Amino acid sequence: MPQGVNQAIIAIWVTIGLSVIAALINNWTGAISTGEFAWYIIMYSLFCIFPYKLGKGSNPTRWVYSIFFAISILFMLGGIGSDMPKADWIVSIITLPIGVFVIFRLFQSEASEWFNAS
Repeated sequence: MPQGVNQAIIAIWVTIGLSVIAALINNWTGAISTGEFAWYIIMYSLFCIFPYKLGKGSNPTRWVYSIFFAISILFMLGGIGSDMPKADWIVSIITLPIGVFVIFRLFQSEASEWFNAS
């Protein structure tokens, strides 16, 4: 596995971890209900598939991750989710450059060769 892909996978784990921490904060402060908190945790659990599959060299996962990231940026720019709890907005702002880094590393030539060979 190229070093850039490994760095991207670590960065994805960091973003998932930050998102879980934000969900915990939101739950503790009462910004979200227990049901919403459970939904967040289920969604973040599903997101754990991305670093796992990327580590296995899944080229479709690389593209799906990139599409999800682009959609999330469009939602943020469009104002969708403007009623999100404050911790979620802070994490979104922090993880935006991390996501750009991930996409950059996943599509460098060395990474592309590795994904296409898998």
